[in-house]
Amino acid sequence: MFLRLIFSQQPLWKILIFCHLYSVVSRHSVIASECEGGHDVFAKVKENSLMGTFIGNLGFTVHPSANHMHLTVSGKDAGWFYLEGRTVRLNSTSTRIIDREIHGSVLTATVRCYKHKTLQAEHRIMVEVLNENDNKPEFLQSSIQPLQLSELTAVNSVAFTVQATDGDGDTLTYIIDETSPDAWYFRVDLPNSGKVILNNSLDYEIKTQLRLTISAVETNTNEHYSTTATVIINVTDGDDQYPQFRPCTLLSANHGKRICANPLYTANITENEQDIVLDFCPGPIQALDGDEGLRTPVVYSILSGADNGRFVIDSSSGEVKLTRRVENRLLIPTLRLRVMAAQTDDPLKYAVATVLVRVLAENKFPPQFNRSAYRGFVSESTSPASLVMTYANKLLVLEATDQDFSDGFNPRLQYSLNSQQNSSRLFYITQEGLLIAKTNRLLPSHKYFLEVLATDLESGDTVKAALHVEVLQKGQSVPQGPLGAGLLYSSETVGRAEGVAGVYLILVAIALFTLVRCIRMSREKRDHAIRTNVADSSDPNVSLRMFQMVS
Repeated sequence: MFLRLIFSQQPLWKILIFCHLYSVVSRHSVIASECEGGHDVFAKVKENSLMGTFIGNLGFTVHPSANHMHLTVSGKDAGWFYLEGRTVRLNSTSTRIIDREIHGSVLTATVRCYKHKTLQAEHRIMVEVLNENDNKPEFLQSSIQPLQLSELTAVNSVAFTVQATDGDGDTLTYIIDETSPDAWYFRVDLPNSGKVILNNSLDYEIKTQLRLTISAVETNTNEHYSTTATVIINVTDGDDQYPQFRPCTLLSANHGKRICANPLYTANITENEQDIVLDFCPGPIQALDGDEGLRTPVVYSILSGADNGRFVIDSSSGEVKLTRRVENRLLIPTLRLRVMAAQTDDPLKYAVATVLVRVLAENKFPPQFNRSAYRGFVSESTSPASLVMTYANKLLVLEATDQDFSDGFNPRLQYSLNSQQNSSRLFYITQEGLLIAKTNRLLPSHKYFLEVLATDLESGDTVKAALHVEVLQKGQSVPQGPLGAGLLYSSETVGRAEGVAGVYLILVAIALFTLVRCIRMSREKRDHAIRTNVADSSDPNVSLRMFQMVS
């Protein structure tokens, strides 16, 4: 009725225009209705979710399969989504997995609705990517590189700091592996800080490199993922040691300071010697900085005993020179010096050693045996020890003389057997020149070849003589003398030995020669004005030594 009224009152051309407009408006109203009902999608999805995971529904009233309706996805993260009708799903593959730490915590895209290629509506897609604990901690390489730490670093101070990261942002705790070889040097006070504290003092002279294993562990997750690294700490030397004279007799080498006992340097000089460089034992005077990594040079000086310039020392090398002679060793038998070695950069760091110089009389003649070869005999016996006899059943005495002494007797002579010969272990020589055989260990009818040495303990001169010992059978007599031209001696006769072996005879013989030696020493003391090289000596208890040897 309303349209009839309008059309009846209007010209025809106006009616045609109105119909056209009505047709257009009606058509657009139908198109718009197909994209209606849609809405924005807000959703959550876990990282590492699989392909096709449901995101959300767009809510359009008409299914996109309807004629002329078309939906598209665009925007920054559009590649992570695809449409299944009016449903939005996750677009991932086995090689392309959503990772919050890589792709971000929020994915955004836009859905556009078209009808006859005309955009009718737009809706947003916003998806929060939920975190999963899929990352293990990792140490920053820069924090676990080999490092240097001075041995002077104070205990309880921060030695170094390690740092690890976790892709999931989990809380990390740092733990030292107590089984690592040098764990006792360090500790961690604040487990989350990564600061490693020096727990015990370092000593470069004891240990120059430390190895520490440390772990970073997740503490706020069920998995408690962890990572481990080994840190190498190179200990550097600090100036905390004093100079040490060599050779060093180590008294202490604990985790504190090294303590050396300084050696006693000894040297011998003779009367009237001067302008000579002293030769010391156990080696040249030498001191080194106790800090092996620094080796600061030292300077030498004589603190006492220089005797008004009689001795001078090279400040750089430690070489000691005698500049003025000692005229009488009886008045000055020994001289004692105190030598100091101090660091050139710190004179308060020093060490002191004692130097002992013995003054000897000039040695003109070496000792000499009265013959180049000796012949001895011992009877077969079960006795543990027997004196070795010589021809005519006389006691064999191995004696060397020294022309530096008025009567040829040098109390500083020491007798010994050449230990390089196997037979030497079956015999023993006293300092009076008596030869004792370990009888019960000798082979019957066997000959033993020995070499006897006489050493002047004061001059160091040594002479040698050959010694042949024959074991006689029981009841066999000791030869009366050498026999035959071409033999060791010119002739030999056999006689009966009278009381050769036995401990009683040994004791009597030793007592006799001890008495003789005492008489000689007494005479030598009276004669020292002629030969002043006689050194103090004490009469040895020969009997006691012999029984210690055979026991």
